[in-house]
Amino acid sequence: MKKIICMIIILIVMLSYYFIQKDLTHPEQKGEQSEPISTVTETLTPSDTFVEKRSSFVYKGKSIQYMLIFPANYTKTENQWPLIFFLHGSSLRGENLDFVKEYGPTWIAEQRTDFPFVVLAPQCPEGDDWVNKSDILIALLDDVFKKYRIDQNRVYLTGVSLGGRGAWSLASHYPEYFAALAPLAAASQSIPTDWNKKLLTIPVWAFHGENDPIVPLKNDEAFLDALRKQGGTPRFTILPGQGHNIAGVYKNQELYDWFLSNTRQP
Repeated sequence: MKKIICMIIILIVMLSYYFIQKDLTHPEQKGEQSEPISTVTETLTPSDTFVEKRSSFVYKGKSIQYMLIFPANYTKTENQWPLIFFLHGSSLRGENLDFVKEYGPTWIAEQRTDFPFVVLAPQCPEGDDWVNKSDILIALLDDVFKKYRIDQNRVYLTGVSLGGRGAWSLASHYPEYFAALAPLAAASQSIPTDWNKKLLTIPVWAFHGENDPIVPLKNDEAFLDALRKQGGTPRFTILPGQGHNIAGVYKNQELYDWFLSNTRQP
């Protein structure tokens, strides 16, 4: 009996040695077998109200913090949800995520129990500009797609002032991601000489205050006229008597109905 036990022990040791040597001599095989799963859905705790999540995202050594707001019904269904990607204006830049709830879809999402969107709102660092962040913003969006139940055919991009210009920039670099675009009081931007053809097919609803002293109305008019000449069909609403602060547009139910009337085109 003792001999049998000894033989078993020797056999186990020999097999262990064999597999250790195999891993040492062929490490690439181990790496190939341990590739991460591409999609990991995160589960939220059921709630009778909205669910707010705060986090930071790192891409190519750079970090950006962001907020996600989920409607209560997200936690009670297995459905995929439309998403609003919101870029704030220059006054909300910094390191305090509470700033991004001062106005916009983030504020609306926490006031309305029936709000039918997930809202993604990153925060631009102080002194920075959204136009420099297209790559990390789209990488963040891809990460959100992996973790949560988002309908990728109903992703709507919007922003105010600095965020309006950022929305134009992000849509021009990655138009294939978005079902519709709504820039508000978009800060001055150069008019492209050669428009991205895919961008021209995205439904656009732009807003601007008639008496905007910071970003003159004529700048946005020239930009949208150029878009039309290239084949785009933007909708443009000029708000009579209003200045630069037109974030009240986000209280308009018609905007959200318009978002939902659009789905991403192949």
